Amino acid sequence: MYSHKISGAAIPELPGKASAPSSAEGKAPATAASTVSQQQPIVSRSIPALIAATGLPIDKLSASVVSFARFFSLPIKPELMAAIRRQAVSSPTPQPDSIKLAAAENAAESHAAKSREALLLAAAAAESKGVELHPKGLEAFAEAINPDWQKRQNSGERGRRGRQGKDENEQEKEKVVRNDISAASIGKMALEAAERNPLLAILNRLPGKNGQRWIVLPFGFCEHGREFKVSLRILLETNNNQTVAENCGTSRALCMALDIVDTPIQHHEAERQWLFVWTSENGGAAASSVMTRLAVYLQPELPPRTAAFLARTLSESLEIPPEHISIKNRSESFPCEAGCGDDLLRPINEAV
Repeated sequence: MYSHKISGAAIPELPGKASAPSSAEGKAPATAASTVSQQQPIVSRSIPALIAATGLPIDKLSASVVSFARFFSLPIKPELMAAIRRQAVSSPTPQPDSIKLAAAENAAESHAAKSREALLLAAAAAESKGVELHPKGLEAFAEAINPDWQKRQNSGERGRRGRQGKDENEQEKEKVVRNDISAASIGKMALEAAERNPLLAILNRLPGKNGQRWIVLPFGFCEHGREFKVSLRILLETNNNQTVAENCGTSRALCMALDIVDTPIQHHEAERQWLFVWTSENGGAAASSVMTRLAVYLQPELPPRTAAFLARTLSESLEIPPEHISIKNRSESFPCEAGCGDDLLRPINEAV
């Protein structure tokens, strides 16, 4: 093991995982910002105009590239946008469960599209941190970002073990039923899970070039006969000398997304997907403040009366005014990082 340097900080390289930009002459890799340093960023507010100016195909994947680049304050330069898209397109996505999805092509396509967007989001996040991810590292980062990918990955592993019997660790995992779920226990699970992943531990400690820090904390648990796979993603204004745990406790949170895939263990009920996005009215919140706006994105969509009841319940539980809570159908894979329903995306979404 050896180390490279990013902004003066030595970061250990993980074979097959992630590596920082390197060169004997100090040159950055092909996907780094220096590749396009001679180009001027494209200035425009229109997503379709930005896509056209970069020369990318006019489709939803390109819209996501540009949206994620804006989220991480990356320069909208043609070669950089093409490199991010190329990383995602060239990486494999998890294969569908042939038994569950044999007669559900739309579901399979939906899973593949979300996985592809997770790869885009991972590539954009890595670029913002000044890191080049190798294919396996990019896949691992995307899996942490996308709880649906985590669930399918674990399901495939269990299926391969099936006829040979489950190992002791797997049996112990299936016995765990959490009845003590609370904000404190969720926070502990998330931090412990991230620290056990060397790649993620490194990436979470790296700040973005714009002074913000985007961290990903994936974890899972079982409760009341259901399996929950979760990705907690937080964008922070940070003190770069603090640890992830210290930053979570003291930094200003610009936004926070709690992304959940809720699956019945016995498969007698439908799978549900929940995304909770917290922000404050001024775009951020001090650690001591209550985030005052909550958007809940659901799949499948709830009936209006049920959605209204959920909004009232959340308002009472979280002490957020009901008018600051919105319940929406989830039409985007990552609406938080894609602009929280930015109207600029609609022409692209409608076109594809």
